[in-house]
Amino acid sequence: MSYYYRHVIIETYGSHGESSRHGIRARPLPEQGLPTSMKVECSASMRERHPIGTKFKVWAKIKDTVDAPHLYTSWQWKYEVVSYEDAQAFIRAKQWNTKT
Repeated sequence: MSYYYRHVIIETYGSHGESSRHGIRARPLPEQGLPTSMKVECSASMRERHPIGTKFKVWAKIKDTVDAPHLYTSWQWKYEVVSYEDAQAFIRAKQWNTKT
């Protein structure tokens, strides 16, 4: 399976009850061809600088590891904070583009 970088909308959430050293994690929003349970390896400062539930547009790819596949985006890369409405519009537009 080949993995490629693409823009993905992710959101932060509190990782209560998960085995993680980070209190705030990130996951992809639905309808992007990725499970919403998939973890995202990204900048801790990005997650902590914004309230839980913040949506971000990031440049990411699936990283296959021994534990489980997850999304990866470098902590050094730029990201965009997006509103819920903009996130939904982006996802709808991407779905339209990938069906052709």
